[in-house]
Amino acid sequence: VLLFTFQSAGLPILLIVVIQGSIWINFTYPTIAHSPLFFLSYLVVSSIQMGANIDYAIVISSRYQELKTQMPHKEAIIETMNIAFPTILTSGSILASSGVLIGMMTSHAAIVGIGQSLGRGTIISMVLVMFVLPQILLIGSGIVDKTSFSMPKTSLTRVSSSGHIRVDGMVRGEIHGYVNGIIRADINGDVELNLIGGKSNQEPQTPPESQEGGSDHEA
Repeated sequence: VLLFTFQSAGLPILLIVVIQGSIWINFTYPTIAHSPLFFLSYLVVSSIQMGANIDYAIVISSRYQELKTQMPHKEAIIETMNIAFPTILTSGSILASSGVLIGMMTSHAAIVGIGQSLGRGTIISMVLVMFVLPQILLIGSGIVDKTSFSMPKTSLTRVSSSGHIRVDGMVRGEIHGYVNGIIRADINGDVELNLIGGKSNQEPQTPPESQEGGSDHEA
């Protein structure tokens, strides 16, 4: 999803590395503190942390990608942080507080581990996103630009004509009725449609009698 959203192969990797790093740091703490950790807590919290906290990185990176085309990169990242800071702080504080409260209010060991890990992991993600990610975006700006690509766009040609018209391509519009599909036909009448690919040519008006006579002659 990030690959096609940002149209870059490098930027999604940078964002995922930051959030995955926060997950590793988060679950390093129980090992250092010699406290037990349920495997279920690891699965649940790592999924929530990656899914929820990646949004903070997306907010910063999307705004930075937009502003860096309008101003120098350093000024763009400063302006980005000024805009994104309230959003990240508000959302992250709510999620971290919820995790801490869950860990304090329950007596079930597995749920306590989930709450504590979620609160701790969210705080770590906020710190990395607000202080580490901006530096990574500045340093990796060249990589992001070199790995960028553009999606092909379908040309749309507006056709409004009258008379004998040859249309070859996918069309959508009205030809004395609604047309939606791929057609290859000669049309006698008024035409107003959106031509998605293909082409249309104005041809000399051919009376219906001439067409019928030609058909009888060929038969």
